[in-house]
Amino acid sequence: MGVSIAVHSFKGGTGKSTITSNVAVSLAMRGWRVGVMDMDLEGPGLHVIFNINPSEVQATLNDVLTGSANPGQAVIRLKDKLGLKAGELYFTPASTNVTAMLRTLRTGFEIVSFMKVLESLQKLFELDYLFIDTHPGIENDTLLATGVCDHLLVVSRIDQQEIFGTNVMIELARTLDKPAHLIFNMIPRGVREAEASKFAKKLGTRLGVDVLGVIPFSDDVQGALSKSVFIVSAPNHPMAARYHELAREIEEFEKGQPNEQLSGSNTGGLSTSSSS
Repeated sequence: MGVSIAVHSFKGGTGKSTITSNVAVSLAMRGWRVGVMDMDLEGPGLHVIFNINPSEVQATLNDVLTGSANPGQAVIRLKDKLGLKAGELYFTPASTNVTAMLRTLRTGFEIVSFMKVLESLQKLFELDYLFIDTHPGIENDTLLATGVCDHLLVVSRIDQQEIFGTNVMIELARTLDKPAHLIFNMIPRGVREAEASKFAKKLGTRLGVDVLGVIPFSDDVQGALSKSVFIVSAPNHPMAARYHELAREIEEFEKGQPNEQLSGSNTGGLSTSSSS
């Protein structure tokens, strides 16, 4: 099986979903079979970036987690929709229905069940990469995704609160024996990129994690959030090259190695159930 990656941020508004969607599409363009799961059950947004019409949604991750649908029923194939010439991209949306959100959060879901969902998706669609876009902050579903996935990718801004939270998440990943990686996103215009890179490298060294990229703030990317995946709508934009570079960095994760964490033998020390 392929590599599973939980994408997280301590606070909202870091561009986590934008990075997830663009990197996933970039990897698909490079010939990989990629899955993306929206696990932000309290505030899903990937369906907007992927421009998903409600009529395209037969089932959601919420339905799968509550047992009313199987994993394959909640997957939307995006290759043709995005005009991808290579690879595959499969998307599992979260429900935007408030009642469904509350039902899922109140009911909770077992870690073993969630592991089976990931394993089922990876096997059914022969995925090379599976991205799980989590809810910001330290929630039960965040702990669950971090404990189950092979890697944790933390997206942060240069902000004292976010850096503190990032430190907490990296320490959590270390406790769970999960490799953590850091991306600094939306660097303010007033900060020189060389200075931001120096700061990021220093922080990465102190925390003992890889820094995959330092991404500047872009009005063009912000303006495209509700329209499309940026590297598809603006393939020649300098920011598109940044997302492709991140994809190349992620290609190095356990390159050529199978996913061993979904075998059920390692739950990172988490309890057998999770509820919100």
